[in-house]
Amino acid sequence: MTKGSTFGFEYDPLLEEFAVSKDIYLGARPDASYNFVATASFVLDTESSGGPRILLLQRAASDSNPNKWEPPGGACDDEDETILHAALRELREEAGLEGTHIDGAVGNPHFFVTRSGKRVCQFNFAVRVATGHGTPPVVKLDPEEHQNHVWATEHDVKARRVGDVDLEFTSDEVERNVLLAFKYAREK
Repeated sequence: MTKGSTFGFEYDPLLEEFAVSKDIYLGARPDASYNFVATASFVLDTESSGGPRILLLQRAASDSNPNKWEPPGGACDDEDETILHAALRELREEAGLEGTHIDGAVGNPHFFVTRSGKRVCQFNFAVRVATGHGTPPVVKLDPEEHQNHVWATEHDVKARRVGDVDLEFTSDEVERNVLLAFKYAREK
């Protein structure tokens, strides 16, 4: 069962708690240890002959965490209708991909503090994107934020290498959640 077709995308009903603005979400949790919400979108290409591959982006050399790898994602903005909208907006801005369905939450929320002292809770979502029939989606990076992308298998992530590209993740938690996305895909 899916929900949210009025949003321009669909989502699993188990994600209903994220179908609200970040302000409503945070307002319902006044004792939370965080005051900002972020998202990450785990996009898996399950059509690859070598097994599922996940989209990873390399941060720009001029940005924070330069040259490190992560899935598309970022902060929920005041203008985002819901947390789910924020996940798909960030995916579109960072990778040029249109999310069509948010399948579910992946792993546990990721808590961190930014250099400016913001206490953030990041939610990770498995996202399906619009593709050409039988072809992987075409990624279009925002060069202000990312300089490269790869489609990595679970083996690649564990080896921290795709071909001649080394994968150094933005954090151990990001790497763990990327691996959990493969587990999530197997169990779905």
